[in-house]
Amino acid sequence: MSTPAFDRRRFLYGAGSLALLTGAGGLLSACNNSDGAPSGNQADANRSLDLPAYQRFSGAQPDLPGTDIGVDDAYRTYPADRPRSVENVPGDGSTVSGMANIFYAIPPGPDRNAFWAGLNEKLGVDLDLRMVPNADYPTVFQTMIAGSDLPDLVMMRPPANRIPNLPQLLDAQFTDLSAHLSGDAALDYPNLANLPTDAWRSTVYNGGIYGIPIPRGRTHSYHFVRQDLFEKYDIPVDLKGYDEFAEAMKALTDPSERRFALSRIVPTMKLLGRMNGEPNNWRDEAGKLTRSYETEEFKQTVSDMIDLWDSGVIHPDAFSDAQPFKQLFNAGTCAVNPSDGYGGWTQYILDNKANAEFELGLLPVYTRDGSELAPWAYGPGLYSFAAIAQQEDEERLTMLLRMLDWLSAPFGTEEYTFRFYGDEGRDHTLDGDGNPVLTAEGTANTVLPIRYLADSPSPIFVPGRPQDADYQHEFQTRVLPNGIADPTVGLFSNTDATQNATIEKTFTDGVNEIIQGRKPIGDLNSLVSAWRSGGGDQIRAEFEEELQQAG
Repeated sequence: MSTPAFDRRRFLYGAGSLALLTGAGGLLSACNNSDGAPSGNQADANRSLDLPAYQRFSGAQPDLPGTDIGVDDAYRTYPADRPRSVENVPGDGSTVSGMANIFYAIPPGPDRNAFWAGLNEKLGVDLDLRMVPNADYPTVFQTMIAGSDLPDLVMMRPPANRIPNLPQLLDAQFTDLSAHLSGDAALDYPNLANLPTDAWRSTVYNGGIYGIPIPRGRTHSYHFVRQDLFEKYDIPVDLKGYDEFAEAMKALTDPSERRFALSRIVPTMKLLGRMNGEPNNWRDEAGKLTRSYETEEFKQTVSDMIDLWDSGVIHPDAFSDAQPFKQLFNAGTCAVNPSDGYGGWTQYILDNKANAEFELGLLPVYTRDGSELAPWAYGPGLYSFAAIAQQEDEERLTMLLRMLDWLSAPFGTEEYTFRFYGDEGRDHTLDGDGNPVLTAEGTANTVLPIRYLADSPSPIFVPGRPQDADYQHEFQTRVLPNGIADPTVGLFSNTDATQNATIEKTFTDGVNEIIQGRKPIGDLNSLVSAWRSGGGDQIRAEFEEELQQAG
């Protein structure tokens, strides 16, 4: 896949610099100089930095190639020819420590895990990996930073730009990788050079590249539907505008069977926001930013949500953060999952292998009047990034980069096949089409969260379901050309990092009260005013200053 176009290949050194002008109190205050500015290259803030050169990996050709706009490569079957992308073992036999989140049960260590032992051998290191349950990661991360006892490789928890005083932290304790990765220097690490340009944007702080991005596609998320339920009630998936959408949601709802059309509030609002023409979080008009909340389009979305809630098409537990929305969708209790990560397609298929009636589909969103497809909301291009703690030995730093290059091996390569599926016969077998299928041992042992230290772009591939490659590729090809980006991606606001969670929750709680009829819609104006005075205007100002620097 060609890298998605980015209109500023040269990224200004000023990214993240505004936070360095703010107070440095709080969690990371120990990382600051007395004047609140880091000892990095802020004096050079107006010089430009070349993002890593992009060089597409030429092996494992897709059945359906991706496009410059961000459509992913698609494979109907796993490549039979699995080229090596790294000629030599990257490690030097030393111990390399790392920390990342994990979403599964923690697997056994290398003394009882043949996959982990094999990975160590292929990397040429003794990987000492601290695996932290996802829910605990923010707390563990803060404790680690406060103690200044850093592993070599640290996953900067997503979204990384919400870590308070992040530029100061990176300058004080992590490595500026610009000399190794800026411009053509990245070509020394071919698998890192294969990462899309968009993915690197949010790794630039203090005028340098401070991490290896964990790339994600421009698609970002899908509006998933139970295609089988749509067909059961003779409802087309192409719903042209709000009126058709609202009528379809009513037809999908059957309280007598405990079935509702929609599962969650915020994702439903995101779907309607696209329909109503809201910006992708922020609207940039000649350097002046408007938050989606401040627009007339958002008011229309809130009004629509009131109507949908009153009509009974939304699950009664939709306002609960603990709602098991995936399980509700799998069970058919909710016919539409308004928004979930695009990679969730494969998991939904796996979760429903025993359900012969289950059929998964994707919902295109039209403008409110139904005249055309609504603009797609492009994602930020990455999940998180991994930073390298400051290294005294330049040779060790190079070794770590070569190790991360190995872990970034593209889909279909020998290295990728091992890191996802382990050894054939032990960790996986091959089905009749040559697709690797994890064994019970492989399923338990291969979940090491190494993919949060380095990863490759994810293609469209569902083992044993070639039709899914065609379906998703066609859908992306249809919806992605017309899209809008969040103009604040790659920028940093320390007020956003420290205050956003509080003011967003207050605002969202108030909107939820309005949707449920506990407050009048006229209160929306006061909620917006409170958001602005509580930090929203300051966030805007900091982002606008960064935009001006990047202009």
